[in-house]
Amino acid sequence: MKVSDIDIRELRHEARFGRFLGSVSMLIDRPGQAPRRVVFICQAHRAEDAPSSLITYDLVTHAIDQARAMPGFRHGEEQIDMDVGARVSTVPIRAA
Repeated sequence: MKVSDIDIRELRHEARFGRFLGSVSMLIDRPGQAPRRVVFICQAHRAEDAPSSLITYDLVTHAIDQARAMPGFRHGEEQIDMDVGARVSTVPIRAA
C-alpha cells in the first residue's frame, strides 16, 4: 500500500495544551483496487511558533502511527509505503 497524497485541514493551535490539532487525510493506492482516502485526527505537541515543517512531520507521523494500529497493519499483513514526492497541502493555522 502506498500513500500518494496527504492533506492537512482544520489545523489549529491549542495554547492551553501546547499542541496543534488537525485532520490528516491520505490517499492510499493499493494494487488492483481503487484508491482509498482515509482521515485521521492528529496532534503535534509543539509551540505556536514552531516551524511548519516540524508540525507537518509530527501530524503525518501521528497519522501513520494510527494507520499502523488498524487491523491488517498491526499484524504485519500490509506495509505502508510513503511516496517521498507526495504532495502535502495545508490550510492556514487558526488559534483555538
